[in-house]
Amino acid sequence: MNSLIDVGGAGEHTLRWGEQEAVVVEAGGGLRTYSAAGADLVAGYPAGSVCPSARGQWLVPWPNRIRDGRYTFAGTEHRTPLDPGKTTAIHGMVRWLPFQVLARAEASIELGTVLTARPGYPWTLRIWTRWSLGERGLTSELVVENVSDDDAPYAAGTHPYLALGGGLVDDVTVTVPGATILLGEHGMMTQRTPVDNDNDFRTARIVGESQLGLYTDLSRDTSGLAHTVLERPDGWRIALWQDEAWPFVLLYTADSVSVAEGRRRSLAVEPMTAAVDAFNTGDGLITLEPGGTFTGTWGISASRWR
Repeated sequence: MNSLIDVGGAGEHTLRWGEQEAVVVEAGGGLRTYSAAGADLVAGYPAGSVCPSARGQWLVPWPNRIRDGRYTFAGTEHRTPLDPGKTTAIHGMVRWLPFQVLARAEASIELGTVLTARPGYPWTLRIWTRWSLGERGLTSELVVENVSDDDAPYAAGTHPYLALGGGLVDDVTVTVPGATILLGEHGMMTQRTPVDNDNDFRTARIVGESQLGLYTDLSRDTSGLAHTVLERPDGWRIALWQDEAWPFVLLYTADSVSVAEGRRRSLAVEPMTAAVDAFNTGDGLITLEPGGTFTGTWGISASRWR
């Protein structure tokens, strides 16, 4: 195996294995594209452009939203920066941090960065990620260490959009292994309820007009993996799997007209360690002790189903 990989542009790296190809970027340590046999498996974005809609980015030290950007931890209130024009803090603080390449090969790359203590999150985290291609498809691992002197509140997520092959999400078949869905208004999905006829996708079904949502109580295989499966009309089956470090999965049907390729033309499938607003509700929130680490792995596999 060649010890080097191609550098496709400033700050990005192309991985190859057989008919698979993925592009990983140093900005945020995320995934820009992933394809197999010439078919796009994730809905990425062009080289040299700013990542839109959190595509392929790491969401650390919280996924999704913190209401009003305020939370209390260990008796102290903290206020995080708000997203422009919004009343919530969204998707953490590492999406735009520069990652450094730690190791690389033809089909894999390891990157790392440090989130230094700052207003709103006065703890320092060391972050390491590895992306690799192989027989099982794309595999991604995240390791986060608290290098502060105090306990730190922590949660994480990742934000790949699965490609639909040019059609609408309405026309794809999806299997979601969640027995519980979290509901709420204005994106604040915090209320747990059992799935019902409208949102139960544990058996494969056409998405139709559903907007899906945030699921938990995930069924898993004998290896502890939960699988969210998308079957496209063009014959591709894409499965996103997540290990037990990720007890939640959020499916976003890209209903916003601001999404890059158009409304409902991609499907974000987001493994998450915690629910929305976990820094306030505690639902899934992790306390990382000094020197403590979090490790989570997820990936994407694909095959032809017809």
